[in-house]
Amino acid sequence: MTPEVRPITARPAWQALQAHYRQLRDIHLRNLFADDRERGKRMAIDAAGVYLDYSKNRVTEETLALLIRLAGESHLRERIDAMFRGDKINVTEQRPVLHVALRAPKGASIVVEGRNVVPDVHAVLDKMTDFANRVRSGIWKGHTGERIRNVINIGIGGSDLGPVMAYEALKAYSERKMSFRFVSNVDGTDFVEAVRDLEPAQTLFVISSKTFTTLETMTNAQSARAWSLQGLGGDSKAVAKHFVAVSTNAEKVSEFGIDTANMFGFWDWVGGRYSMDSAIGLSTMLAIGPQHFRSMLDGFHRMDEHFRSAPFEHNLPVLLGLLAVWYNDFFGAQTLAVLPYEQYLKRFPAYLQQLTMESNGKHVTLEGEPVGCDTGPV
Repeated sequence: MTPEVRPITARPAWQALQAHYRQLRDIHLRNLFADDRERGKRMAIDAAGVYLDYSKNRVTEETLALLIRLAGESHLRERIDAMFRGDKINVTEQRPVLHVALRAPKGASIVVEGRNVVPDVHAVLDKMTDFANRVRSGIWKGHTGERIRNVINIGIGGSDLGPVMAYEALKAYSERKMSFRFVSNVDGTDFVEAVRDLEPAQTLFVISSKTFTTLETMTNAQSARAWSLQGLGGDSKAVAKHFVAVSTNAEKVSEFGIDTANMFGFWDWVGGRYSMDSAIGLSTMLAIGPQHFRSMLDGFHRMDEHFRSAPFEHNLPVLLGLLAVWYNDFFGAQTLAVLPYEQYLKRFPAYLQQLTMESNGKHVTLEGEPVGCDTGPV
């Protein structure tokens, strides 16, 4: 159990940061550089292939020391360890938060209620790999015997934002002889535009809904089913060749007409906004291939290990989180702009917005008390 802590605004480091902010708020960034010629070299981290230069932030060594002290007073290290152990840190739903298990290597052990979940994760990955290889090679055929050339992912929230972001970011690695599209809006024009120039005989739909009852997703799924059957002569058996499911509800999947052998599952310890490296990423694997997908997971794992083990003063995710607290709660900067100059990352801000705001946008503490400060930017 994590030890009880006093409200964050009552912790000594928070109060020290308030006094420090009053001293620093009027100092210009150019003066910080003029007073410290090595600042640009010292305030930079290279971890797991990601380079972070945080020297252009309005912080000093004292700021960083106080922020790290605040992390210690907040028992951040214990909370990180609890997450990696599989403790039920989602206290609202009494569940673990184990997206890190989705990229754990074979042979690792992460135990949930007495069961090592890593072999289960790799069993789903192997199933996804087999399916993706059959589709990409042309072994998998549609109802009329034609190969699949178009893949449409139907989902919403994390079942859409993650996959479309990953596809756009990794488009250079995608199979260019195939097209990949994404439908999430319940407005029918989203679906109509997605299929406007496609042949039903060459189109595969990935329906991503854990319960297979999500209103927006299933409305679009039914539109896709009707469109597909209309173009394939009305034979309901065609559904099994042109639809697969990412779900855990075998009964509903079967009722829809999908062969449950082509149902790819995931677990309740995977939050939707973290799910792009689970079976929700099936469309990504179909686009870039299993080998590149697993390379992506390896990159995630390397960052996980950095986050788990690096000292806070050299820990890239921790420093970014602490800087967010510094700006949000002391400077009163309520808005964060994410400006990707890399065109392939054009969908990253939308994905990050959901990831950040759903994770950090809280109005009560773990103990159920109202928070006394902002918990995240807009």
